[in-house]
Amino acid sequence: MATPARLAGVGVFVIAGLALFTLGLFMIGDRQMAFAKKFTIYAEFAKITGLQPGAIIRVSGAKAGTVKEIIPPLRPTDKFKVRLEITEDLHPLVRTDSLATIETEGLVGGSFLGISTGSEQAPPAPENSTIAGKEPFAIADLLQQTSETIKKVNETIDDLKGDVQDAVQSISETVDNASQLIDDVSDDVKTMASAGARITQDAADIADSIRNGEGTIGKLVKDDELYRQATAIAKNAEQIARDAREVVEEAKKALNDLQSKNGPVQGLASNFKQTMDDARNAMSGFAENMEALKRNFLFRGFFNNRGYFNLEDISPAQYRQGVLTKDGKRGVVRIWLGAPVLFEPDPDDADGERLTDAGKMRLDSAIEPYLPHLGDSVLVVEGYAQKGTKDEQFLRSHARASAARSYLIGKFHLNPQTIAVMPLGSDSADSPNNTPWDGVALAAFIDRTALATPRK
Repeated sequence: MATPARLAGVGVFVIAGLALFTLGLFMIGDRQMAFAKKFTIYAEFAKITGLQPGAIIRVSGAKAGTVKEIIPPLRPTDKFKVRLEITEDLHPLVRTDSLATIETEGLVGGSFLGISTGSEQAPPAPENSTIAGKEPFAIADLLQQTSETIKKVNETIDDLKGDVQDAVQSISETVDNASQLIDDVSDDVKTMASAGARITQDAADIADSIRNGEGTIGKLVKDDELYRQATAIAKNAEQIARDAREVVEEAKKALNDLQSKNGPVQGLASNFKQTMDDARNAMSGFAENMEALKRNFLFRGFFNNRGYFNLEDISPAQYRQGVLTKDGKRGVVRIWLGAPVLFEPDPDDADGERLTDAGKMRLDSAIEPYLPHLGDSVLVVEGYAQKGTKDEQFLRSHARASAARSYLIGKFHLNPQTIAVMPLGSDSADSPNNTPWDGVALAAFIDRTALATPRK
């Protein structure tokens, strides 16, 4: 028969066990957010790589709930629908423009679903609503793209192989032609040198005869005028001989350059390269001196009166006041291009834009009539934007103008110093029908005489 003490010990043990079990159950439930108030939303994905029911949900990195169910699509064109339960405490961060992504913890960790914080302007996502999902990035896709890139590189190398062989063949033929030309000329040079030597010797003999009084001319040696004429003839003959020797030396030098150990065209290539380097240095120095003169206070007015401007120093206010046309020599032609045709959202930048293929074709057709005049003219890419604050309008108009300028310089190899970017924000007073303009305008400042001349 059990004693009261023993029964009391058993009771304490049972009560302690139940307390520990309750505490553990509470801790596990709290860790799994079993007791937190939650709301349900949905996200859609074309692929759910590695995502399973029960996966963790994180809102801006904070643990927010779990994936409850993955509903498969009924048709190939539909998407997977994922039911999410998120703690109510983080509901203010989940907006209608929040983006759901499938991510991986580390390189080989499990998959979890991340939700980005929405914007301040968007309302909180309602209960049972659906937010957008961003498709997961797969290593297999990267490897496939890398394989295709390597294949294209190999094809390019194969295509260039024939062109390289043709170039080498052309160089070889050029060297052969140069060698043949020098061989053909060498006999003439030798003949000129021999003739010059004979002329020099004959002139020397004549001069000696005159000095010694020999022959008919020697009898007239007392005639000073005749003596001076004979001396002049001898000097001219010596000059001819020296010129002939210089021709021979130049020909020998050219032959040595072509026949040097470094190759038949090494000498010519070296001389040509040195000449081009000297020319580049001279032009670079000239350009630097000219730029310094343009900025010197003694000459600044002289250059400005003749239409020289540093485009980077022109402000939007000065541009609106007509600083590029005040000399009366330039007229402006402006082509207006709308943003819906030129730009599309940049997938790598949530707030950015990029040129579309149709926009590039539109820029090509717009600039084509004025390409013959851009060598000595100024092209200003004006940017316009109507949405947002003044700062946002300025930044967006600057980005649009810069994108168009970079494309035109790269496509048509234009001089960057004659193409300016002018962000004008929402100020589009000269737009068609004076309506607020959203996009860019190409303003070509061309000499008025060129504008008046009809195109052929």
